[in-house]
Amino acid sequence: AAASQAAASPAAAANRPAVSGGVATPGGTEIGWRLRRDPLMLVMVVSTAVVIAAIGGINVIEVFFIRETLGGSATTYGLVSAAWMAGMLPGTWLAVRLARRLDDDAGLVRGVLATLAVCSLMVLLAATVPAAGVLVPLWLVGGAANGGENVFANLLTARRVPEAMRARAYASYGAAVQGGSMAGFLIGGALLAVVPPRPLIAGAGVVGLLVVLVFVPFVTRAVRRSSSAGLATPGRPAEPEPAAGDTVGPWLSASHARGSGTSSS
Repeated sequence: AAASQAAASPAAAANRPAVSGGVATPGGTEIGWRLRRDPLMLVMVVSTAVVIAAIGGINVIEVFFIRETLGGSATTYGLVSAAWMAGMLPGTWLAVRLARRLDDDAGLVRGVLATLAVCSLMVLLAATVPAAGVLVPLWLVGGAANGGENVFANLLTARRVPEAMRARAYASYGAAVQGGSMAGFLIGGALLAVVPPRPLIAGAGVVGLLVVLVFVPFVTRAVRRSSSAGLATPGRPAEPEPAAGDTVGPWLSASHARGSGTSSS
């Protein structure tokens, strides 16, 4: 391919747009995209990854909490685990309807933070339940929030990132999410050796909520920076990409990258 390009005529070479890591347009200009240059995308990726690290350890703790602390059966454990995934379907449907009314990207980022806060709150409330069956409605609500987070995050990526660069965007997001998930597993497993499950779950929920609160001013500043830099996209249609993957399953552990909608329970 390189040889054939080198043999092209000078006129053809002069008319060929230069490409150096961005998206070349017919006029020869280049539309580059980098995560660190997009404040709204950056704050969404970082906040999601940190919240996942905070509450992702519940994947390790959950089975001990249900089976030993609450005395639940294997059937109850399976029902509780399925409840989170079951809640994602109506949550996704509601979020799609809501997203169509959002005319700016800042609303989508706030939606991501709000749904992450609901997930963390459900984890916190889980530490107070007297029986394993009470976890089912909490997990349904948490799953619905999780489904909404998937929609808002995928829509934000589709609206802000040029089409030819979206694979890079999803890969960056997926790497951050998986990194946060692995950190959560490691922290949860290490702490479980010295701390009972119930206080660990409560601590995970509290830390998740605190992370969301800490990122609120960062979102505000990111919105201002995007507006001043001309990066905001008001009025653009919000339609989800059907091929985009999910973030969780059931505990915010899978990637947004296409084809990577795997889960760990």
